[in-house]
Amino acid sequence: MAIIETRIQLLKDHTDEPTKKMLHHLVERKRKLEKYKNKCFHAQFFTFVLVMGFIVYLYAFIIKPAGNQVGVIFHKLFDGTYHILVVLLIVAGYATAQFYKKKEEKAESEYHNLRCEVIRKSADLWPQPTQWKNRHEVFTMMKNEYDINLFHESK
Repeated sequence: MAIIETRIQLLKDHTDEPTKKMLHHLVERKRKLEKYKNKCFHAQFFTFVLVMGFIVYLYAFIIKPAGNQVGVIFHKLFDGTYHILVVLLIVAGYATAQFYKKKEEKAESEYHNLRCEVIRKSADLWPQPTQWKNRHEVFTMMKNEYDINLFHESK
């Protein structure tokens, strides 16, 4: 059995147990999305820094000293064994960023679908007028604590 978030567990009479579990799953999906966003950003940043560094290196140590002689530039470029390693690192960084981007998109889709489901089912989850008033408090808590907007379906 998964342990439900403390803040959600403290809702007590504001909602029932299945709804608390649903809210907990929503928080877990949000965290999963944030994790993949963070990993994707780090992979993109690593790749960007590596590409910029390699371009500066190529200009300062290969292109400028060669005096724009294409044959000399290609000879120096393909003669260095570290050049191939750096290019492979750039390709690996790009592939990693693409991998995490796909994971991020899938996690975002799962999160958004569950969030919309909670919004659509809110009339069933809080059926009575007194519970309907508590719904607003639950939605406000989710927005303040977890940055999850349950008031509107739009992203």
